Amino acid sequence: MMANLGTLHRVSFLLTGARIAGAGIGIVLQIIIARFYGPETLGTYYLALSLASVLSIFISVGYPWVIAPVIARSQTQKNDGELTQFLHFARRDIVASSLLLGIPTALLIWVIPGLTLEYRTALSIGLATAPIYSVMRMSGSIANALKYFQLANLPELFFRPALTLILVLGALLLTIQLESKLIISINFLVTLTLTIWMSALLPKDFRFDFSEKRTIATVSKVNLVKHAAIRRLAIPMIFSTLFINMFSDLDLFFIGLIMPAKEAGVFGVCLKVAALFVFAIQIVHQILLRDASDAHMTKDKDTMREVLRNANKFAVLASLGSLVLVALFGNMILGLFGSEFGTGYYALIGLVLAQTIRAIAGPAMQILMITENQRAGTRVFAASIIMLLLANLVLVPIFDYEGAAAAVIVTTLFWTIWLNQLVKRKTGYPVSVFATI
Repeated sequence: MMANLGTLHRVSFLLTGARIAGAGIGIVLQIIIARFYGPETLGTYYLALSLASVLSIFISVGYPWVIAPVIARSQTQKNDGELTQFLHFARRDIVASSLLLGIPTALLIWVIPGLTLEYRTALSIGLATAPIYSVMRMSGSIANALKYFQLANLPELFFRPALTLILVLGALLLTIQLESKLIISINFLVTLTLTIWMSALLPKDFRFDFSEKRTIATVSKVNLVKHAAIRRLAIPMIFSTLFINMFSDLDLFFIGLIMPAKEAGVFGVCLKVAALFVFAIQIVHQILLRDASDAHMTKDKDTMREVLRNANKFAVLASLGSLVLVALFGNMILGLFGSEFGTGYYALIGLVLAQTIRAIAGPAMQILMITENQRAGTRVFAASIIMLLLANLVLVPIFDYEGAAAAVIVTTLFWTIWLNQLVKRKTGYPVSVFATI
């Protein structure tokens, strides 16, 4: 047991370091693009990648959330046929959803008037990246379920931004002029290479390999009904994934529908910088999971309240410190990307303020997960996605960058208040700072 705990701590430390390093490398890459090619190219880069990321979640049909229990059940029951059938159906659904979403999206990209050829091409390459992202995340979920934690996380967290940065720097050293479509193409090739590599390193029976022609001996009505039940569990998790794990990409996707690429580039930098400060809150909320789980299992409400109080205290202090830091040095931070990015100063403060609200609201989603009520939050996040879109449509045309930040604040207030009420009703646990004082 001690050896396993030691391994777990080493892996956790490695992956946390990789995440921090990957985020830092990503920021360096964005600074280079902004400095050498300007905010418009950076904005196009953001929008193409956000299109790929958001579509990939829909293309994957929520399967990355449910693969772990499927693998656990098939291994426990020694039922390899169930896993083979699941992967068969999952591949089929991913291909179908790629076509169903990709074809109309491609038509929109090339039919909408007023877009430049460069912009259309970059978005098209981003669209082509979406199915690859889906397979990468599916392979990562399989690797995670098999406890291949480095394989599950390092390619996406660290290797993808690192390799992209190396290739962009190589092009600069060779004085190759990179347009936005070429930078997106580099990301496409790196993602494709890493996805193939991940699949090759998985055990043969677990590879999410489209080229392999596996045959299913019998696809009975029972198998179809069982897979339909799995899919019903998986699809609602799309909304939670988009909102919790990919909020910046989702917001950038909406912003790209309203703002020109140049302005989207400036606001995108504000979003990415604010996301770095969110990391401290995420770490605090992640750390509390074990102690909170133990308190819930033993029904020790006093310990649970103490755990939540300590977590909230550190999260709020970290977020307030971030807010002060951004207020004092926000212009300097944005200046790293170029003089044109200073116009996003107040938007950056607003985005960090939104994260302070999130910290004050407490770890509501984590408590839902601990108590196995996470699906109850699906309706909250689905409604919040609509709220974010509507708030952007109303506020951005009037207040520009500050309106985009205000849309995030309004949406954050909306989902945190609703989710806190949901947690109280479902679990009885107080989660906000005000409830745990």
